[in-house]
Amino acid sequence: MLLHRLIFVCVLLTACAAPERQRVPESHATSPAPAATPAPANTLYTFEGVEVFGSRKVSKQELLDIIGIGLPPAGTRIDVSQDDFFIQLKKSKKQLIEKWPFALCRYSEVRYPEQATLTVTVNLVDVGDEWRMRFSPAPQGNVPDPEGLIAAWQDYLGMREELRRAGEIPDFGEGTCAAIVCIGGFAHPKLEGREQKFIEGVPRNFETLLRVVREDRDNDKRMFAAMLLAYAPSREKVVEALVPSIRDPYDGVRNEVLRLLGAAQLGQKRVIVPLEPVLEALWFPLVSDRNKAGWALVRIVETEGAVHRQQILEKSGEMLLQMVGMHQRTDHEPAQKVLTVLAGRDLGLNESAWRRWAQETQAASTKP
Repeated sequence: MLLHRLIFVCVLLTACAAPERQRVPESHATSPAPAATPAPANTLYTFEGVEVFGSRKVSKQELLDIIGIGLPPAGTRIDVSQDDFFIQLKKSKKQLIEKWPFALCRYSEVRYPEQATLTVTVNLVDVGDEWRMRFSPAPQGNVPDPEGLIAAWQDYLGMREELRRAGEIPDFGEGTCAAIVCIGGFAHPKLEGREQKFIEGVPRNFETLLRVVREDRDNDKRMFAAMLLAYAPSREKVVEALVPSIRDPYDGVRNEVLRLLGAAQLGQKRVIVPLEPVLEALWFPLVSDRNKAGWALVRIVETEGAVHRQQILEKSGEMLLQMVGMHQRTDHEPAQKVLTVLAGRDLGLNESAWRRWAQETQAASTKP
């Protein structure tokens, strides 16, 4: 089964990259592995450069000329445990917004631990394109944590991060769990036994957790509650409950909701995730938005093929075409997979070739 690989985004948002095959836990191996001394998490990464996404008014080259002032060249080794690089990114952003006004300017620095590389994507929304950020109003409620589930989940994630930093669990890979989608699993001795609380508690507190997602003013609390709903017994119930939260004002909630919707659709014989909200989310401003919306769309077209090809191209084809031309894997991998299903052939990462195909396809559909 293909699973989402964990990626660390350390500047302004959280994102995950494309799926990869699940790593087999040691306990499932055919022969015992020799004991190894844990190695601390690597902090040295190779900088792969900067890309920009989202502006329809300023050319990419003009943007990169300003963004790159003061940043190290591609290929530079960066110690991400130090502040120097992130200070440079903040200066770059200041230079950019002083040059051009944007409705939104967010830098996302994404690390790929298995290859020790990092890239930066500058996410932009032009003035006049604020419709790309029509999110729901921020909730103002305070919903009690049912049975301490959210606190227990937060503690679990904190322990996982401590173990990752100590080198006791991998930087990436999702492990095994009883949920619709896993965030690391529970195989480590310091984690085992924790999952039962979620397996038992989430189904009987589903409605309260959903209230947290929809009503609570705490961004992280809403995000953790959305993650916990992966333990609901019914995929259809999860999808129906979470679709409205695709428009949550907090990018962390949107990221987890879209991730869970894609996971819920994976392997199903019929489509259970509505297409229209996913296509809308592809236009949302951040790399985490379009990455998770892209993978949710992958799961939809894997299930039903190119049935809605014209609708997809008309509604969000432009975003898919821009994404497939990006170097950043979080963008191009899901876009390439969707377009390949729609076209019935793979044109690789050649944005120009995909644009010609899209234009020819849409022109043919309008012929009498």
